[in-house]
Amino acid sequence: MITPETLEEYYVRIGRLKQRYLQERFAEDLPAFTSREEAASWFRSLFGDNFIFVEEMDAANSEKYYLYDIIHDREFWERRQKDLREKGTANGLGMLLCTQRVDIYADGSVQMAF
Repeated sequence: MITPETLEEYYVRIGRLKQRYLQERFAEDLPAFTSREEAASWFRSLFGDNFIFVEEMDAANSEKYYLYDIIHDREFWERRQKDLREKGTANGLGMLLCTQRVDIYADGSVQMAF
């Protein structure tokens, strides 16, 4: 069961900088959610301000889904956001793995990037 106390067990270190990243076992152990709001609330209670809404998207079947990011490294994320605002692009060591994408659908189903 995923709790604040067990969260660290779900992380692996990847990339040249050995950044923390949630492994697939995290997605396998997620509770069953019945709505997007329930799922987003659960993630927000676990990650706090490091769980952010990105944008609403249209799925192929005319439904909507919602993109969120879990920020794993706030320093890299803030630098990436600054570069995007000022330069229109962000690249560099650590930028890609500083967040992890979470797609949440209206029915509460969750897909994560690994």
